[in-house]
Amino acid sequence: MANQTPKQGSSGPNLKALGLKSPMEVFDILALLLIDGEPVIKEDKSLLDPKAKAQAVAEYFMQKFSLKLIDLPYLASQVKHDIKHGQIGKGIR
Repeated sequence: MANQTPKQGSSGPNLKALGLKSPMEVFDILALLLIDGEPVIKEDKSLLDPKAKAQAVAEYFMQKFSLKLIDLPYLASQVKHDIKHGQIGKGIR
């Protein structure tokens, strides 16, 4: 029988199972990336304001890659894993 514990107010992916500590960590990781030499966050002000950062990251990945908001934790988890294992490092501010 599967564990039927209720989720914490959302129907999104289980962040702990993905190795992420909080929803904001998803945006923190993705906000610092450089993709094809282009920063995900173009204005430094957006890095300081959590809501602006989350909005800018979500918009970037929706426009460039047609990713939905629910897909971002999976991407952030993979990026975090690759950083930890030294597979990527260049392209991060």
